[in-house]
Amino acid sequence: MKVKFWGVRGSIPTPGRQYTRYGGNTSCVELSVNDRTIVFDMGSGLKALGDSIVERKIKKFDILVSHFHYDHTCGLPFFKPAYMPEYNFSISSAKLETREDTINVLRQQISSPSFPLTIDNFSAIIDYKCFDIGKDYFLRDQIKVKTTDLNHPDGATGYRVESHNKSVCYVTDHEHKLMNNNNKLYDFLKGADVLIYDSTYDDAEFSQYVGWGHSTWQEAVRIAQACKIKKLFIFHHNPDNSDEMMDSIQKKCFQVNKNYLVAIEGKSYYI
Repeated sequence: MKVKFWGVRGSIPTPGRQYTRYGGNTSCVELSVNDRTIVFDMGSGLKALGDSIVERKIKKFDILVSHFHYDHTCGLPFFKPAYMPEYNFSISSAKLETREDTINVLRQQISSPSFPLTIDNFSAIIDYKCFDIGKDYFLRDQIKVKTTDLNHPDGATGYRVESHNKSVCYVTDHEHKLMNNNNKLYDFLKGADVLIYDSTYDDAEFSQYVGWGHSTWQEAVRIAQACKIKKLFIFHHNPDNSDEMMDSIQKKCFQVNKNYLVAIEGKSYYI
């Protein structure tokens, strides 16, 4: 398995010199499992990933959506493979009573007057899927996908992808509960090789943002330790956090474990 980060920022893209080393694009992560490609989320990082997919001639792949807030879907209208008929991919999201299914949510998001095109302008073969949270399913070549619900406004989904005794968990846009062991999530993550976790805030400021649906980098460390995670990636960086602030977080994580890393846009890691 290989993980590559195409977007690591939360809430809004952050261009500017103070964000160059860690990256300013919003959530988009590529997971390569042998010769199969899985994409977590469609934030602004999806644009560059799409260009790379075309360059590498990856004609089939799967996209797993955590939720439909714009920072996680804004890259789709600029995703080059969507406009090319020789490409065949799926976009999957969880079934929730509070929203419509995958295709209809995206049809509403990408429409006039917000955008001049709609998903009906896509030329690729796209399978818009919905799944039941908590019910395991399989992607191509028997790659197992496990899911869990997360604590976020409008709902969000956490993923655990397993193949050949390796596992990668993608848990972003989740607010941990204070004075609670969050046992359901711990059971979901236990023993994973990789955890990519929402670390928007710091414990010292967290009380100001209860109800916003995000967690802290310290909670990420606590979870990684409790669940015996082999490699942790601090992710969904606060758009206010400069490179210097992210350096400080990385230094503190290294003091705990050298395998606890702040995700950097453009970097790849073999699992």
